[in-house]
Amino acid sequence: MQEYQKLNRKAIKSWIIARLISTFIISIILIAGEIFLSKVINDFNRIKFIFNMSIFIIIIILLINSFISPTIEYKQWRYKITNDKIEFSEGIYFVRKVIIPIIRIQHIQLNQGPINKILGLYDISIFTAGGQHKIPNIDCKIAEEISEYLKEAIKTKISEEINNSNVNILSDKELENYDEIK
Repeated sequence: MQEYQKLNRKAIKSWIIARLISTFIISIILIAGEIFLSKVINDFNRIKFIFNMSIFIIIIILLINSFISPTIEYKQWRYKITNDKIEFSEGIYFVRKVIIPIIRIQHIQLNQGPINKILGLYDISIFTAGGQHKIPNIDCKIAEEISEYLKEAIKTKISEEINNSNVNILSDKELENYDEIK
């Protein structure tokens, strides 16, 4: 893969569903808080209108965000995998570009949450000594191909590093002899 690739179009649906679930949970918490405060505070009726309008505005903003942000995020997300590095750019309002050298990858993991399982998508988690990076919402088949490609690229890079470093790797038998010499 030498060119930048886009995420699967189903990523938008996945992000919308996840954000709607979060909006629903936050709405329940806000409404429960309003009910609790109305019972605890004696003079709550004075501020009830302002409190309810605040809750309404927050919920409307969250709903708008649930539908607009995934579309913007999808347009920003792109990734490219070459022989020696992985590049991706992500973000909604502030775009961040990440470059990960293949030689720095420690391991790769494919993850699939309940929403992505329904949509047939995987997230590829890439672990380095510096942390974890994720390429989200990749089609199952493509995610497995990327995972295998990266594993092979890592093996190749490591063997190249070993061959170029003039490091002697001792076999088990040579190690036993080395211990006896000491």
